[in-house]
Amino acid sequence: MKKINLNLKLNFKSAIFTFASLFFLYLLYLSIPSLYDSGRVQKALYNNLVQEFGLNLSLSSDISYRILPRPHFHIKDSKIYSDKKKDLDEIGEVKDMKIFISQKNLFDRDNIYIKEVILSKGNFFFNRQNVNFIKNLMKNEFSEKKIIIKKSKLFFNDKNGTIIFIYSINKLIFFKNQKDNIQQLKTNGNIFKIPIKFYWEKNLKNKNTLTNFKADRIDIDFINRGKFLNESYTYENILNILTNNFKTNYKILENGIEFNSRKSLIKNTPINYSGNIELSPFSFNTNINAKEIDIDYFFKNTALINGLLSSNILLNDNINGIIKLKTKKISKNKIFENSEININFEEGKINLNNSFATNNKFGKITIYDTRFNYLEDMSNLNGSVKLDIFNHNQFYKFFPVSKKKRNNRKFSKINFNFTFSLENSEFSIDRINFMDENNKIIQSKNVDDFVEDNYETRFKFSNKVLFKNFFKKVINTYLDEG
Repeated sequence: MKKINLNLKLNFKSAIFTFASLFFLYLLYLSIPSLYDSGRVQKALYNNLVQEFGLNLSLSSDISYRILPRPHFHIKDSKIYSDKKKDLDEIGEVKDMKIFISQKNLFDRDNIYIKEVILSKGNFFFNRQNVNFIKNLMKNEFSEKKIIIKKSKLFFNDKNGTIIFIYSINKLIFFKNQKDNIQQLKTNGNIFKIPIKFYWEKNLKNKNTLTNFKADRIDIDFINRGKFLNESYTYENILNILTNNFKTNYKILENGIEFNSRKSLIKNTPINYSGNIELSPFSFNTNINAKEIDIDYFFKNTALINGLLSSNILLNDNINGIIKLKTKKISKNKIFENSEININFEEGKINLNNSFATNNKFGKITIYDTRFNYLEDMSNLNGSVKLDIFNHNQFYKFFPVSKKKRNNRKFSKINFNFTFSLENSEFSIDRINFMDENNKIIQSKNVDDFVEDNYETRFKFSNKVLFKNFFKKVINTYLDEG
């Protein structure tokens, strides 16, 4: 029995010694690249990065080799250029680069096999002149080896060098999925302080593409499908904003985009729209027709608009265009029947000028001189509203006052100055003017005093009774002064 125990102890010690020896030899083998000449390593890595990934890099001589967590070369302060043949157009500065290598045949110092590349703490610079680098990158076939970007920033500038937006990259990865024969790019990060997730893929067999974008904080996500047929692409885009669903078909032309939709929904109300986008210079025109619009719904859900405006994502000098939304019915509204809302984008400013609603019996209300005041976390809409009255008898059916008063003082129009908060969907009246048919203000001290006394009054758009009573008091105050 003692002999058996002795043999077991000897065999155990022998096994431990053998394992330790093999592990030591393995570590020695992994350490071989540390003996490579740094100049030859720099050249070999550069050639591999150009051939495998199509990247033109300027690798610094600050190269070190590390075993853990996997064998890799660590390179500090590298630069990336947009053209393989030129080094004048710098598009990236990378503080830390890790190039993970295969463990096979580490004795061959001239044939270093790259398995994965991780770029960290980088800054990438793009504009319209070098954006073709990204287009070509997406068009060409990816490598099966992964490129990963971490904790970096992407700057996109206009032609004058002004920053349009900054994308803070938490993680970005792209590679070719050999098993499914698709190219994949996925990333998450922040743009205008809004967390986003983005995924893109291309089927290398049929060339069809799929794009998915999500911004959960402002409740936006879209899926974009590209179908390649007859040597060109047609696209379908499904965009969800809150409970609204937009299904758009579009085609990219030489210098623009044409689009249309027949199956979209705004709060379960069918709409259709069409338009075009010009790319150089950038502008757009969109016409939307809806059978019915629930205006209350928009005024109850201004948090999305407030988030977009506060983030400055829409406040761009290069954005110019107009969105027209027309309807023949305003739901839950007994005063106005049809409406047209104009959202105008003019060189970094947004307004609702020339939007209107009509009541075919007595008049038309028009919004003008609107402007958004942008604050860090909230925005206000300031502007004026003009009510044109073409039938006073019908007008007084909606806003009844004593018949004895109606002829005390004539007026053809009523003008309001207002402030609307996108944070809490409340609005206040800052000034009210009664006007004659020549747009001349009819002075009324009593009305001015009444508005000033009620300056702190805030109205919810959904509470029409409160505002209607306020408006009736204004009219009575004006007529009493007669």
